[in-house]
Amino acid sequence: MDSSPNGPKRKWSVFKTVVVSGCIILLISGFFIYRNFNRLLSNALLNTFNSSVISDVYELKFENLRVKPLEGSIRVYNVSWVPRDKPLKNYPYINSSFSLHAENFLLENVEIRTLLKENRLILKKVHIIKPEIELNLNGERHIILPYAEKKAEEEKVKEKKRPIESFILSEFVLKEASLRSVNSEKKRHFSIGDINISFSGLHLLSDSLKYQLEVSKAGLTIGSITGDLQYGPIKNIRFSDFKIGIDSLEFRYSLDTMIYRFYDFNTAMKDLDIQTSDSTYQVMMNSFDLSYQDRSIDVKEVSFKPNVSQAVLQRAYQYQHTEFSGSVGSVKLAEVNFDSLFYEEKLFIDEIVLENVKAFLYKDRTKPIDAEKYPEYLGQTIMGISNSLHIRKISATGVQLKNTERKPDKTEASVLISKGSLSVENITNLYPKEKLTISAEAYLMDKVKFNALVSFRYDKPQFSFESQLGKFNLPDLNGLIGAYTPAKINNGIADEISFSGIAEEKTASGTMKFLYHDLEIDLNLEDQAKWKSSLVALAANTVLNNSNPSSEKLPPRIVQFSVERDMNKAFVNLLVKSILDGMKETMIMSKKNRRTFREAKREVRKEKKE
Repeated sequence: MDSSPNGPKRKWSVFKTVVVSGCIILLISGFFIYRNFNRLLSNALLNTFNSSVISDVYELKFENLRVKPLEGSIRVYNVSWVPRDKPLKNYPYINSSFSLHAENFLLENVEIRTLLKENRLILKKVHIIKPEIELNLNGERHIILPYAEKKAEEEKVKEKKRPIESFILSEFVLKEASLRSVNSEKKRHFSIGDINISFSGLHLLSDSLKYQLEVSKAGLTIGSITGDLQYGPIKNIRFSDFKIGIDSLEFRYSLDTMIYRFYDFNTAMKDLDIQTSDSTYQVMMNSFDLSYQDRSIDVKEVSFKPNVSQAVLQRAYQYQHTEFSGSVGSVKLAEVNFDSLFYEEKLFIDEIVLENVKAFLYKDRTKPIDAEKYPEYLGQTIMGISNSLHIRKISATGVQLKNTERKPDKTEASVLISKGSLSVENITNLYPKEKLTISAEAYLMDKVKFNALVSFRYDKPQFSFESQLGKFNLPDLNGLIGAYTPAKINNGIADEISFSGIAEEKTASGTMKFLYHDLEIDLNLEDQAKWKSSLVALAANTVLNNSNPSSEKLPPRIVQFSVERDMNKAFVNLLVKSILDGMKETMIMSKKNRRTFREAKREVRKEKKE
């Protein structure tokens, strides 16, 4: 064999030439066929869109697409869905618009033959990657798409564009979307980031100005939401990690009606931050979790606090006004009837449990009282709620309440209730013959332990009350007494305080048992002309009884008290007046109580003789 480089060269065989040429031709033909196939699919997609009534209002654009015929998948790149500058047909009820720009759409399990032959898109799955969405909303009910309309038979024949009568999709996935929403009418702007939406088993029907949507499962997660609102009670709102899950949703929507049903629903969010419209208050919440199947709502770390001083807040009011702020460590709602709430606007809850409750009240008493304001008792306030309401029980632990008042002399006095537990039962406007009961146990001024029970009637303005306090040093109450009277206790021990009574619409009366010894009181007599229902209002020159009982031989003074209600103040003021009047009667008795006490002394002496 001659291997010399100078030997004769082999000729390229005719067979090889034919094969290579054929392959080149096939590749070139395949390339042109593929391009033509893509062009046909692109035209088919556009024709599918343009054959629907949606194309009268919106325009669909994309740069190119890639198809995998064997898999039946189409990937469409740089997709834009935008409102037309001038609609092809006028739909007067459409008042809002929607636009979308996405890197790509993935359409899976597409019936390509049907798409090419009939310009109808039938598929099972849609995946949208990193879309940018804009919503421009107007009107009270936001209508974005045209409805299917009933037409005369001859018009149906002439009609070239199909309404959205039915659409089925087994899976939809939207990843890492961003949304900007503008409500021009209400001046609201929202920016939403990292939106992920998924649902399966979608079936959309449209008939005669009505849409019906059915979804087997749907989920929505949002990384962050920021909203700015020009009108309304809220100025700014922000929260993160928002989630919604829905199972077996049925949704019907028309021009004037919205109806929905579902099997299960859950939602959650974190780091809620709300600024009120005037920027004076801030509402914050660490987390929120709602479960429809578990019939529960769990909330963590809720607070409602002012951003400005009390002096600034009080400027907005001509008359005396109580400002409220506070926080709750956790709130748990059990056995919530969501069906009644969603469908009938009725609130039925078995129990609400609150932990670590802190409440702060402030009132400026240098301002006049609104003579036209007549606060109702709690029973009548609840009965006045228009929607049906029934909450079996509310319980709270770790309760702290601080009430601060700016007195007429422009000094401030505070009353503190701490280490408290509270139970409220039977909050309802459905059963007027029943009673609202509130029981509490706490410490007054952080030193004096007490328990109390208050029962409000629903059928008329009346409530009963009773309370007991154990042994304590009377000077520990100077903060409370100083808030309401010009007296100060220098010395004394309270051995027992118990009282009970009934408050009517305009008066309150009851019984006080106040046992004490070694009482010494300092009086600021200069203020006595301004002091009503005070500890020594009957006779400033009377020598107070410094003990009860006065001696071991005498019975204790158990007195009856009676006070008139200040009709411009709430029930708490009536309770305080009742307590102070009972203490006053114990130390400086009225004629009626003195007569009762003399009879008690006679009974004691009679028993001793026997």
